[in-house]
Amino acid sequence: MKISLNWLKAYINFSLNALELAPLLTQRGLEVVQIHPTIKGGLEGLIIGEVRSCLRHPNADRLQQTLVDIGSDRPCTIVCGDPSVEAGQKVVVAPVGSTIYNYVDQTPFQIKKVKIRGIWSEGMLCAEDEIGIGPAHAGIIVLSTMLPAGTPAKDYFKDLVDEILEIEITPNRADACSHLGIARELKAILHLPTTLPSIQAFHTVRSDRPLKIDHIDPALCARYTGILLKNNAIQPSPQWLRTRLLRIGVKPINNVVDVTNFVLHELGQPLHAFDYESIIGQSLMVQLCAPGTLFTGLDGIARTLAGHEPMICDEAGPIAMAGIMGGYKTRITETTQHVFIESAYFHPTAIRCAAQHHHIKTDASFRFERGTDPNLPLYALKRAVLLLQELIPSAEACDLIEYYPTPLAHFNIPIVYTEITRCLGKAIEPTTIKQIITDLEIAIEAETEQGFTAKVPPYRVDVTRKADLIEEIARIYGYDRIPNHLTAAYFAPESTIDKTHKVAEEISKTLVSNGYYEICTNSLTKEVYTNIGATKKTISILNPLSASTNTLRSSLLFSGLEVIAYNLARRHHDLKLFELGTIYHQDGTSYNEEKRLALWLTGEIELLNQISQIIPITLQNVRATIEQLLQKLGIMDLSYKAVTHPFYTQGVEVVENGKLVATFGQIHASITNYLSLEQPVFFADICWNQLLKISRLHKIYQPISKFPAVKRDLSLIVDKGICFQDIKDLISRQGHKNIQSIHLFDVYEGPNLPENKSAYAITFTLQDTEKTLDDKSIDQIMYQLMQAFESELHVIIRR
Repeated sequence: MKISLNWLKAYINFSLNALELAPLLTQRGLEVVQIHPTIKGGLEGLIIGEVRSCLRHPNADRLQQTLVDIGSDRPCTIVCGDPSVEAGQKVVVAPVGSTIYNYVDQTPFQIKKVKIRGIWSEGMLCAEDEIGIGPAHAGIIVLSTMLPAGTPAKDYFKDLVDEILEIEITPNRADACSHLGIARELKAILHLPTTLPSIQAFHTVRSDRPLKIDHIDPALCARYTGILLKNNAIQPSPQWLRTRLLRIGVKPINNVVDVTNFVLHELGQPLHAFDYESIIGQSLMVQLCAPGTLFTGLDGIARTLAGHEPMICDEAGPIAMAGIMGGYKTRITETTQHVFIESAYFHPTAIRCAAQHHHIKTDASFRFERGTDPNLPLYALKRAVLLLQELIPSAEACDLIEYYPTPLAHFNIPIVYTEITRCLGKAIEPTTIKQIITDLEIAIEAETEQGFTAKVPPYRVDVTRKADLIEEIARIYGYDRIPNHLTAAYFAPESTIDKTHKVAEEISKTLVSNGYYEICTNSLTKEVYTNIGATKKTISILNPLSASTNTLRSSLLFSGLEVIAYNLARRHHDLKLFELGTIYHQDGTSYNEEKRLALWLTGEIELLNQISQIIPITLQNVRATIEQLLQKLGIMDLSYKAVTHPFYTQGVEVVENGKLVATFGQIHASITNYLSLEQPVFFADICWNQLLKISRLHKIYQPISKFPAVKRDLSLIVDKGICFQDIKDLISRQGHKNIQSIHLFDVYEGPNLPENKSAYAITFTLQDTEKTLDDKSIDQIMYQLMQAFESELHVIIRR
């Protein structure tokens, strides 16, 4: 949205320039993304001068030597090339040290004291193109003004010198979508009064051309006002109106349409003008039309209605898409004499659904779908009528029609000062709080020493709760004035701090320290992805922004694979990534979302040993990361089971006490080939909610044993159906407390082994916390284990 500073000053009197104003608005949530000066440099440094004398240059036939009063202690000598310069003229002077900008390419030129043909020149008498206000170069600018010499030139050219603020309006700030809205914001920031244009001169005459409202659907339109303006002369708008609109990027059309656009950008209330004679039956309805009905808009495009669009209809059918676009057949033309102007409050949801469905974005829909002021339509209508009567003296306003059966109520928010202090972490004086509230045009009722009730006007659709009201106080007071380090009195008790954040922080630190990079990807994805491995119904978007993001993701896998593909295309082949994100699915008629922690590994890693060997990533690297994470969270009793999964060529489930914690494996080649990934990718999908349930952040640390650890190796020949987890489970059942860890360091399959057999090489680490283990104790433990292996798993011990 573009805001003209000159236009803004019609409603609030301030002296700040755009560069000073921009940070004040940005810090309050209205981000100024760009400043566009209408004249580069803003004529800064240029002054009005009066020519005291003019003589021919003694050393040049085509130059004049002038003596110019610029309001300083002495007049200055300026050499000028314009033969028409005369004594007594008021001129624009660029004194030494000032900078001017050319009209054509706006290149800067700094004025210096120079010697021209033997005469020192202390400035420049300027033409239009030399200071950027116009293309004329025939001669210097001669002013007709009573302003004294030394007056800044921008005071004379104040209608030409303007600055345009380009502001990003967030969806919740419907109240700021106009010059009046920004003026209200500055009222609260600068503590200055605002002034609204007077409508006291508004009056109507009795109408001889009836117009009535037949039906209005209250679910679509809560308030509808309109007026007939007779005897109009449709013609181009005056220069001042055209200039105002052009500066904010609105194309002038004619006086009637331009006034409706002017009021929209002035007050934030969209208006629409109809050719009265084109309204069949002189009656209006706001209603839904049957699906399949054709409607041709002002852009000349015929659209088929879906049946949910709010429409303005006459007796023959739709004549406008309410709050979005007028109809072609009732448009204002050069032959229009009588105009019907509507000003209404349409339901935001209905307008947004219709605009999204038909892919139409207009200035009106931008405001209506955010929520306009229901108390403004009548004032805006009268304002427009008075402006049109200034432009068209013959215009007569006839009887006003209005529909407003149930006025929209204010939001009443009771609040106490201690709640504000607790939320902000700083005690703000009650007088300051009340000043901010009243400057925001929020009334204060039921005031006590402890607090008050805020009566919020309905146009502030973003202030409906206590939290919203406190946010408004903090926003205007200034976030930079609120300490970012709270004292202990403002901290919540330790027990109430969300466990989720603690676990997430612990996991992030662990993964980053192990060389992982965190990614954050879009929850919207391609529909084709959701059909791979989906066990539950996926969720499609009704109005997707693009075909490539038309479905909510049911797995984090594919968004991470897209990140890998992006990096591989840029020769980053060794990647370790993680993301804590949300997946979505539909279960019957309910929609569910679930947090997941995902890991992706691909490429090679460097073994941190004395050899510093670089090897390809394997499934064991994924398992090692998962075990490290779970051990950090105090989860020790894990079991692993091979599973068949559509994502993996080799899939593994991680289970704790019978509950699934994670699945991991190597991504199936059909999936990686689809994304043109030419190297293996490993993926782990961790159930975040289950992780939170079983994590134990408060660990009890045991002192490290002062007695030495002993290692023993054992080689077993097992059936291929027996996995290492089976061996670990058996060892666990034996209950030998001195076995500290078990490590599988080699698996062999091949010649010299019977068919369907594998050889496992396992290292056992034994240690006692109370004494040094002797050989007899160690041998007894190992003998008991070997007997259990032979009897329960039928393994062969390799001697």
